[in-house]
Amino acid sequence: MSLTLRPFVIPAVLVLLGLMLSDGVGAQNSTSGGLTGVVTDPSEAVVPGASVQLKDNAKGNSQTKYTDRDGVYSFSFLPPGTYTLTVPHPGFQTVSQILDVSVGPPTTLNIRLVIAKSSSTVKVTEHVLLMDAENADAFSTAGSFQVAQLTNPGNDLTYIAQTSPGAIMNTAGGVGNFSILGISGTSTMFILNGMNYTDLGLNINSSSATNLLLGKNEVQEATIVSNGYSGKFGVLAGASVSYITKSGGNQFHGNVLYFWNGRVLNANGWINNATGTPRPFDNANQWAGSIGGPIKKDKLFFFFDTEGLRLLVPQAAQPVVLPSPQFETATIANIDSKFGPTSASDAFYKQIFNLYNSAPGVSRATSGSFSDPLGCTQQFVGPNGLGTTVPCAVHYETTIGRPTYESLVSGRVDWNIRPKDQIFFLLAYNSGHQASFTDPISPLFNVNSDQPWMVARTASGDTHV
Repeated sequence: MSLTLRPFVIPAVLVLLGLMLSDGVGAQNSTSGGLTGVVTDPSEAVVPGASVQLKDNAKGNSQTKYTDRDGVYSFSFLPPGTYTLTVPHPGFQTVSQILDVSVGPPTTLNIRLVIAKSSSTVKVTEHVLLMDAENADAFSTAGSFQVAQLTNPGNDLTYIAQTSPGAIMNTAGGVGNFSILGISGTSTMFILNGMNYTDLGLNINSSSATNLLLGKNEVQEATIVSNGYSGKFGVLAGASVSYITKSGGNQFHGNVLYFWNGRVLNANGWINNATGTPRPFDNANQWAGSIGGPIKKDKLFFFFDTEGLRLLVPQAAQPVVLPSPQFETATIANIDSKFGPTSASDAFYKQIFNLYNSAPGVSRATSGSFSDPLGCTQQFVGPNGLGTTVPCAVHYETTIGRPTYESLVSGRVDWNIRPKDQIFFLLAYNSGHQASFTDPISPLFNVNSDQPWMVARTASGDTHV
């Protein structure tokens, strides 16, 4: 069961619960991988009954399979990671190979035995471009190293998919961050640890206060299916993007990251310079840190990750139109002549005009507006009027902004119950504050969106082979 809703649709704590029992090929393609191959002797004859051992180098658990009468071995439902495959067989050298298993259909690794003299070790660490020969689904995979090294504005998880063949950035706005092979950005399905992680209201990626999808630092692997027409990918006919989160292992590992960008690194815009608008203040701070390791060697492991950012990006230069001092004086004079200087109307308008006169940048205001040299289409005439030559408005351009911030905390525990059973539990919490609208005149008119419970997700998964 999986559910994802945007916080401004239902402002409540959202809990994602998922129980995944890996007993089908579809589950293997979304959360795990596989390995298969043929064992042969030097004459290229198949070797039936050969013992094939596969060990998870991070967690230490291993499993053994035997080749069938055709010399074929097969391992299913393997979590992505680095493994060591060993084939000991009487009369032949023991072959040991190191390989990476990625999410998707089983990869093929054929083993050719050599007459026994000494043992040999061959290391194979390259990722294989995954193609599903049964249904023409095209896969591309990014491991944790590629995810970490990819130049990624804002460290947004969805940006990873833009490295896959046929993907282009969506610049239209409001309809997904990207599209693949010409299919709409609202047709992409996002999956996290096998659960649907798509915004069901808009059919785009889930996001919180910053409109980014945090979690890059906890991703072990991302798999992008460019043309997910198979039934196992759900109701959407577009791309499918699946993320698998990191877990602990027998060795402690972790990282600390910090990104910064500010006004000192950015020049003023052309429009700002042309209108005499000062260079705005901007500031971006983003951080991440993680640690993982063993609770009990070969059995129980933990992984903890925290990420966040505090972002202030000013809006584009915009005109601010205010009443001119002459207009304010004439307005108060007309009100006082009709209602008196102690009336409620007099107090109200004086308060409003004081608000306008305190606006940031008012000292740079000039007469008129862009549509009328005098600033008004109609002037006061008669007693206490402005006549037809005095401006009733002043204007200036400004760039403004306020901080938006967001944080993500997640923890995961993995347990190797036995070689054929592994289980994990994941808990993550996302909170943020969005400066939805910043008024150029007064902070009284600002609009904020507090999103303290964008995602409080709980996920559990069990793999039984």
